[in-house]
Amino acid sequence: MSNAAHSASGVVDAKENAANKGRLVIGDKLKENAKGAVKTTIELLGIAARMTQSVPYLGAISTALTEFMKIQNEVDQCKEECKEAVDDAEQINALIKRFKDECIASGRGESALNETLCEAFAELEKIVLDCVTTLQECKTDSKRKRDRLRIYWKRSDLLKSVKGCATEMRKALGRFDRTLNVDAAFMLKSIEVKVDEIRVMLQSPSAPQETMTATSSVWRLRAANLIFYGRESEVEATVDLIVNKAPARVAILGPGGIGKTSIALAVLHNPKVKELYGNHRCFMSCEATTTADAVVRALADALGFTPYNHQSLESACHSLIQYLAEESGIICFDNLETPLDADKRAVEELLNGIAALPSVALLITSRDTSIPTLKWTSPRLGHIETFSRDAALATWDDICDVHDEYTEKLIEAVDCMPLAVTLLARLASIEQNTKLVWDRWRVERTDMIRDGDQADRLYSVSASIELSLRNRTEASALLGFVCMFPYGFPAENIALLDEGLKNPPESARHSLALLKRLSLVYYTESPWWNPAMYHIRVLSPIRHYILQHYISDDLFLKFTDIVMQKPKVWNYHDVLSFGWNRPHCRERCFEMVLLFCYAVEHVELLSQAIEKARELEEPRIQSRLHRQLGEVLYYAGEDENSRSAFTNAMELDEQMGDREALLKDLTEWISSFKHEFDGREDKFQRLDEVQHAIQKAWDLGRDENKAWDGGFYAYRDIARVQHFVNEGRRKLQKPVVHRSGLYSDNASTVDLQVKSAYDELVHTSPPPWDLSLILDTIETLHSAARR
Repeated sequence: MSNAAHSASGVVDAKENAANKGRLVIGDKLKENAKGAVKTTIELLGIAARMTQSVPYLGAISTALTEFMKIQNEVDQCKEECKEAVDDAEQINALIKRFKDECIASGRGESALNETLCEAFAELEKIVLDCVTTLQECKTDSKRKRDRLRIYWKRSDLLKSVKGCATEMRKALGRFDRTLNVDAAFMLKSIEVKVDEIRVMLQSPSAPQETMTATSSVWRLRAANLIFYGRESEVEATVDLIVNKAPARVAILGPGGIGKTSIALAVLHNPKVKELYGNHRCFMSCEATTTADAVVRALADALGFTPYNHQSLESACHSLIQYLAEESGIICFDNLETPLDADKRAVEELLNGIAALPSVALLITSRDTSIPTLKWTSPRLGHIETFSRDAALATWDDICDVHDEYTEKLIEAVDCMPLAVTLLARLASIEQNTKLVWDRWRVERTDMIRDGDQADRLYSVSASIELSLRNRTEASALLGFVCMFPYGFPAENIALLDEGLKNPPESARHSLALLKRLSLVYYTESPWWNPAMYHIRVLSPIRHYILQHYISDDLFLKFTDIVMQKPKVWNYHDVLSFGWNRPHCRERCFEMVLLFCYAVEHVELLSQAIEKARELEEPRIQSRLHRQLGEVLYYAGEDENSRSAFTNAMELDEQMGDREALLKDLTEWISSFKHEFDGREDKFQRLDEVQHAIQKAWDLGRDENKAWDGGFYAYRDIARVQHFVNEGRRKLQKPVVHRSGLYSDNASTVDLQVKSAYDELVHTSPPPWDLSLILDTIETLHSAARR
């Protein structure tokens, strides 16, 4: 055992080791192969995981992190990506050391870590172990060239794994940054420890009644954003309510990063609001407040009050409301969903108290549309939407002086989401190269949209999204399913998820309601021809973030089980396109293609599936795959490659003696010539070859009794190719072999509408039919109809 590990183990009690089996399972193979800092880190992790999570544990996990940071110096591949994980680990370690010092200073031990912190530390142990396992793969202890080449060949996979580790470590940092708030943690604990003593004191008749005292007549107000476009109507509507319907209660609702905070600040700084409320305009961010107690004390601070340390929440709240009852002003709670989600009942009681005041206006911003049941002033504001294109461009131009085609591409790629536009413009301003930013966006997506290293919702799109999804596993899974479909998830398919997932912890409909409430999804408008049909969509930055970080291979495989039960109701192409790029999901994608190739539009996937079918010696499946590949290439305008695919299908059909399939493939093959040369038939050099193929197609459409059983659409497609050949022959002044029967004149201007006479003609004889027979049949049918 290393010296560091031996030192840390000294804090573990013998009884504890016997009773506690540890929170981590460290594989024997990893232990055997580990060397250097990796070996020491594993030993230290093992020790920490067997300890009770108290103050001594903090020292052990801190020592393990310190050793983990040394691994970066030992890896041979992906050094830059390793550094990201190590840097975040260093920041986490600093937070832990500070927390430990506070614990020791306060004299607290066993009770230092609450349930939330214990969960966070347990998760950190797993993340560090995963990182160690991955970074071990980046080391080349052997000097043999073959082993070094093996590492080089695996670099792509290693890079993905290391980036995944860095992402998980960044999430852990964000969680500790939010959770390990030392001042708040100790304040709350002090209240818990002394609450009985305080209650007795307050209830005593002889006890002096402590109140809150004012220290300032100016309420705290953050400056408004100087760069502010496209929100004139929202600001005007809010100001109108505040000024003309005082005291107003107004909610500004919308998804994270949509600009709610900027709108609220613009309202508070509006001249009319300033004239009405003067220095009594308060803006308070609730992002760091997770309880009603924290909200009360933060609001008291923003209003210029100092609460007595021994006041209970109820007493402090009462004193605050009592003071505000004598004042006139406006209070804005920004990001209210944070405390409301954690301490709903108490926060709602506080808001009800403020809303009952006669001269204090209330303004909130929230991404959660399930706001407290107050008497909100009418008319309520609509849901805040993304920037208009003009507002997005104006914002960009104020931040960045580089404006070109890539500027347009970037703002469209993020659906004009204000936070994303702002952060991308800042990045472009630094780089002075919008193409470089665009290239990064195509690879990194939302991970690049942040300002510096701050894990803050106002400076990072990722942090803003994470704030909405915290502790919402089922809703996150549903959001992952929705995000696989770039043009929207069919709403009628929600019920299929519940059927396929078999008794999930919460229904898909419940999760959908939560996502809608959190402003993470929205519904498209129904088409006029089907009012019941609509799709569920997600803003581009949210969609890309979820696709990058929230859809595991297991989750994707579960979803494909559902899709394969009813493939016709899903957009198969979207599902396959997503899974194809995941090595562990590729086999399932092959299965989906082999079973339902008609729904596949992915050329590479079809091509590789053909090879797979060839290995399985399944000629019928091969034929279907070649035919589907031909159709996909046909509609992509790759006519030559399309014909090659149809030719391969025809060869297989002839081997199997499948006349029906051969007719389909031959019809598609000849149609591809019309598709490629339509309008310039005289340039086509293979008119005679196609004329011969047309005759073969007519023969293939007849059964053993020489009756036509190819169907109307096969007849129509062959006749159209015949018309194409005839046009070419006319332009080259060659005789026409057979009229197509689609038009009654040589100029091809009078469409005969043969479909109405098709059934009668088929009963008479198999096609091709003479033009005179077609005209006589149509006339006979018209005469009968007139009678």
